[in-house]
Amino acid sequence: LPAGAATVGCCANMIGFAVLMFGMDMMSGAVKPLAEVPEFRSLLLKFSNPFFGMLVGLVFTAVIQSSSASIGVLQALCMSGAVSYATAIPIIMGQNIGTCVTALISSAGSSKNAKRTALVHLYYNFMKVGFFMIPFYIIDGFVDFAFMESSASALGVAVIHTAFNVLMLVIIFPFTQVLEKLVYLTLPLTEEEQKIDPRKVQ
Repeated sequence: LPAGAATVGCCANMIGFAVLMFGMDMMSGAVKPLAEVPEFRSLLLKFSNPFFGMLVGLVFTAVIQSSSASIGVLQALCMSGAVSYATAIPIIMGQNIGTCVTALISSAGSSKNAKRTALVHLYYNFMKVGFFMIPFYIIDGFVDFAFMESSASALGVAVIHTAFNVLMLVIIFPFTQVLEKLVYLTLPLTEEEQKIDPRKVQ
C-alpha cells in the first residue's frame, strides 16, 4: 500500500507539472502577439522603473495570492521576448513581498502568535528586497549593467528568483533577532504571555 501510494503521488506530481508547463505554453502563445504592439512595449518600459515595477509585482501577486502563478505569468511574458531584465527584476522583487498577503489574510482572526508569524514573513521579505535593491541599483547607477536591457528568458527569471532568495537567506540570517524585536514591537506581549514565558519580556 505505501508503495502504491508513492506511485500515485509521483504520477500526480508529474501530471501537475505537465499541466503547469502546458498552461505556461498557452500563456506565452497568447501574449506573444503583444510583443509587436507599441503600446504594450511602452507600458513595459514603465515597469523598468524599480519602484513602479516592484509595486506592479506586489499588487498582482497579492491579488491572485500565489507567487508561483505570478512568476509563471512573468515567465510567459518573457517568452514573448518583450520583457527586459530591467523590467523583470523589479517585478520579481515585488512578487516576493506580495506573496506575504496570503499569510497575513490567513492570520486574521487567529491567535497573536499566528499574527506574529505572518509579520515575520512580511518583515523578512521587506528586508530581502531592501538589502538587494538598494545596493544593486546604486551599483547599476555607476556601472550600468549591460544585461539589464537584454530580453529576459523564463530560465533567467527562475534563476534570479532562486538565487535572490538563497543569497538573501544567507545575508539576513544574522539579523533574526532584529526580526524578532520588530515583531514584538508591533505586537507586544500580553500580561498573560509574559507570565507564561518571562524571558520574552522586552
